[in-house]
Formats: sequence, structure tokens, C-alpha cells
Amino acid sequence: MNTENRHLVQLQKALIPVSKMVIKFGLQCQEFKTNIQKAYIKAAEELLRENNIKVTNQAIAVKTGIDRRLIAEFYKNDSERNEALNKMDLIIIDLQKVKESTKTISHSTLTSMIDNIYGNHIRAKAVITELISNQIIIKDSGNYLITESLNQQLIQQATLADEVDVTTKRLFQTFYKKMFATDQHQHLNQASVLSSKIPHSKHNEVNKQIDIKMRLFQKEMTTLIQSHEINVPDGTYANIGFSQFQFDSTEPENNTQ
Repeated sequence: MNTENRHLVQLQKALIPVSKMVIKFGLQCQEFKTNIQKAYIKAAEELLRENNIKVTNQAIAVKTGIDRRLIAEFYKNDSERNEALNKMDLIIIDLQKVKESTKTISHSTLTSMIDNIYGNHIRAKAVITELISNQIIIKDSGNYLITESLNQQLIQQATLADEVDVTTKRLFQTFYKKMFATDQHQHLNQASVLSSKIPHSKHNEVNKQIDIKMRLFQKEMTTLIQSHEINVPDGTYANIGFSQFQFDSTEPENNTQ
């Protein structure tokens, strides 16, 4: 396998957990592709500015391969664009409205609601299965009980999505600077400490010990960072710091040779 193809395979593998997350958040593939396109345009802008090149639709098109007309449309609508709700969001909003007056919804009403939103593209049964798996509804004889935790789930998901957004951005910025920064002082530290020799039966115990050590380190770093702060309002300067995360793979990660 040549280098280009190997990198593509590695990229696909890296995108699997990202795809799993956006699927769980209810984002459809086409919506994901649209957001990737927007990200490409924004990334091209930053790269052009880093290289002191004028940002134009033509320059962005050359870097990204996106048609200039689509780029122009993006800028035309960007200032007035409202984020479109995906279809699962619309289903949940309708369920919230139903829950204001009753805790249950009949199978026929729910099916009709789904068909009105999804049309004939996806069967109602599949959407109902997804709603049940996410504990948004519970099957109750011929009806469905709309769970009490519906609103709380949505709030928690939104909070987690914001955290994922910030953490993911910081992680990739670290990798980017480590790989491409021309000034050695701009390089940011990144390291992974891992082992594939620990039996799964011991993973829980090891994760607990790692968690304890990480929390102690967080306290130490918080003290260090605070020692350099000056008396100004939050948000005065750009953020500086570090992020930590644990991982526990579900299967062996074989390297592609």
C-alpha cells in the first residue's frame, strides 16, 4: 500500500469515533458533509492568512477543490444562516410538545409524526427503534411513554457537544502545531502512554488508578496556571493550558503497514 492510500485508510479509522458521535447526536450524513465543507472553507481561510496570501474565492477553491460558486454561496448566506435542525431534532421537539399535555403517545400518532418529517425516506419503525435505544421513549403496551428525563438528556447532550467541540478543536490544534509549526517554541506537547498487554479484566482497575493520578496532576497544573494570572477579567487574553483524556479501546488497534 502506497503512502497516500495508507494515510487515507488511517484518516477513515480516525473519523469513525467522530462519526459515531455525530450519529448519536442525530446528525445525518448529508448534514455532516455540509459541515465538513464549511470547515474546509474556514480552514483554507486560516491557511491562506498564515501564508500572507489574500483570501479570495479562487484561492480557497484551489486549496479545497470546492467549486467557487459554492464558496460564494457560503459567504452570501453565512451572515444570515440559521443552523438547520436535523430530522431527529424535529421529532424530539414534537415529542416535547406532546409531553406538555400528556406523558404518552399512541403508535399511530408517533408513526404519523415520523412520516410527516421523514417522508418515505426512512421507515417509522427504524426511527422508533432509535428513539427507544436512546431512552427518549419507552414502549408501553400499544403506546409509548415519553420519558421524564427527555429534557435533561437534551441539556446534557448539548453541554457534552459543546465540551467535545472545544476539546476536539484544541486536540487537533496541538497536533497541527506539533507537525507543522516552523518555530520550535510554537510546538505544543502531546504524548500517548498506552499498552496492549493488559487483560480486559484489569481495565477497570487500571482506569480507576489513571483517573486518580490525572486528577492529582490537574490540581498541580491548576495551581501552576493560576500562579501566572494577573488581575484582569476572564476572556481578556487567549486561553492557554492543557487538556487530558483517557481512552480504552474496544478492540486491538492494528497498525497498517
